[in-house]
Amino acid sequence: MQNIWHRKIVIVAMVTLFFGVGVFEATSSDIEKLDCESMNYEQSNCGKDDYTHTVFIEVATAQFCGPCHYWNQNVHNYYKSGNYNFEYVDMIVCGSDGFDDVLNLDALAWYNLYGLDGFPTSIFDGDYQRVFGNQPSQLIGVLDTCGYRQVADITASMTVTWLGDATIEVEIVIQNNEATQYNGYIRVCVTEIISRYYTANDEPYHFGFLDYAFDKDISINPGDIYTDQVIWNGNEHEDNYGNDFGDISPNNIQVSMGVFNDANNYVDDAIAARPEYQGSSPEAPSIDGSTNGNVGIEYEYTFVTIDPDDDDVYYYIDWDDESKEEWIGPFASGYEVKINHTWIKKGTYIIKAKAKDTTELVSPESSLEISMPRNKAINTPFLQFLQNFLQQYPI
Repeated sequence: MQNIWHRKIVIVAMVTLFFGVGVFEATSSDIEKLDCESMNYEQSNCGKDDYTHTVFIEVATAQFCGPCHYWNQNVHNYYKSGNYNFEYVDMIVCGSDGFDDVLNLDALAWYNLYGLDGFPTSIFDGDYQRVFGNQPSQLIGVLDTCGYRQVADITASMTVTWLGDATIEVEIVIQNNEATQYNGYIRVCVTEIISRYYTANDEPYHFGFLDYAFDKDISINPGDIYTDQVIWNGNEHEDNYGNDFGDISPNNIQVSMGVFNDANNYVDDAIAARPEYQGSSPEAPSIDGSTNGNVGIEYEYTFVTIDPDDDDVYYYIDWDDESKEEWIGPFASGYEVKINHTWIKKGTYIIKAKAKDTTELVSPESSLEISMPRNKAINTPFLQFLQNFLQQYPI
């Protein structure tokens, strides 16, 4: 039975591969055209501010899935446009080695809850609508179908506070404005805005699922307010590879909540929040590379920062040897910028780097100390012989 199920999944995945990749990637201009022209919506409706609630999308995806890369880009472009009222989470179920390479057990449990059998599959509002594959031409219609439907009158809010050391406090408030008792459940997902997990095209996912802050039933009396809070420590949670989340950054965390109604299991409201600690500018860029070596040899250094608004970023790099990289870019937030540099004099150097986003907000400065105590190594046998000879028989 297990083998039959596995073959079924492989066939579905292949269908997605052949039919999903060919669908276009939506740019901002494509989005505008779809919004107001090709979908024949009235100009006054562009923006969809009159949705009855915030739509909640959970996307089943995998690192080995080619169409998943394009669907991730398309959904994220629509999200960044701000024209549609929705929140989404990328439930990255599998790694790069196929269906048996389970990346996240909670994501797998969610995948099985909905009986899914291929990637990407997007669950809109708790399965009120479902989209299989990379189908950007369907996205607007499905969002509208969900966004305009009647939902229970509830109001959700959430506060996320950064406590330091990869720890956040999540506080939720849900008000029942109905005259009857509200019974339902909540899924509150801790996500990375720029995910640590990459797509099949070697680009990071967005709003990549890490773990649940809440996954529980709720009950609210008529007119009452439900409140709850939890401390979530990334050091205490890990993926299925055994890697914990103790390295999360406050500028790269978003917590998303869907409130599901027991009557139909559909979402009545959704909300997302980011840690209050974070500022409005990028975090200080990280610098990674060799900290010692030889003069005259080229070394590679990697610079990366996260912008909380996912704006593109520029880098200013001072190599401490009278050479600088002055505001190079723009690069996507979270993109690893690799730059080579060579020092020509022995000594100790301090690399300094800072970033700014497209709104000219500048990050704090970061630094890395480099020691270049030696000259470039002698490589030819003759020169090595000559050096040894002179050491034994100095002139």
